[in-house]
Amino acid sequence: MRCTICKEKLLKNGNTFQCKNGHSFDQAKQGYVNLSRKQSKSGDNRAMVEARTRFLEKDYYDFMRQFVKETIQKYHPHTLVDIGCGQGYYTKTFIADEKYGIDLSKEAIAYASRNDKNTLYIVDSIYDLPFEDHSIDMVVSIFTPLPLEEIHRVLKKDGHLLLVSPGIEHLYELKDVLYEKVRLNDPLSDHLEGFALVEKNEIHRFEDVSDPWSLFEMTPYRYRSPKSGMDRLQQLDHLRVRFSFYVSVWKKEG
Repeated sequence: MRCTICKEKLLKNGNTFQCKNGHSFDQAKQGYVNLSRKQSKSGDNRAMVEARTRFLEKDYYDFMRQFVKETIQKYHPHTLVDIGCGQGYYTKTFIADEKYGIDLSKEAIAYASRNDKNTLYIVDSIYDLPFEDHSIDMVVSIFTPLPLEEIHRVLKKDGHLLLVSPGIEHLYELKDVLYEKVRLNDPLSDHLEGFALVEKNEIHRFEDVSDPWSLFEMTPYRYRSPKSGMDRLQQLDHLRVRFSFYVSVWKKEG
């Protein structure tokens, strides 16, 4: 790890991470460390974390989580970073000798750290990763923006990026309730700057969701849906939904 302020190496002494320039960061009682220089609240708030937790803990996405876990194991990473890890639902199942989860939401990271003592969780921006150059074997990104330059910087020469993104018809039925006209998701491109595609998989499953509102709360549609669509959704006590994901692995080039 490296200091988020001066970029020098961070060393751990007891419950404190410190660099040679005297910048220090204490671990919270839950076990995570806050390296963010942002003083205002950032990332998901408590209500958003609770909604996502209610949905994820019903394991609708477990089939994808298990597929990702098995894919990671094929590459045997020594060091792994899950960027935008949220409350650690996926991260806690991954296997690596050194494992980190990073997210800007303190609420999400605190929850993750309480429930997973095998991962070091970090509050910080994924656009300024607190890791030294060429120090990470695998970066995992599940539904997060891609800071490609930072990912490329921290990955080792033969490092890999595992990317989970929505399939073409992911959440089609949810969108059909919310909108008058449904727009399909874009297919996964075979090009990613600085990376070569190693494998691409599309997995899918239909599930009867007993709390469609909690599913809605954890999607981007929460911020761009018409009131009429949200009113229709609130009247439903269940919804049969298709979950569709691309799981792709990319190798660093250059």
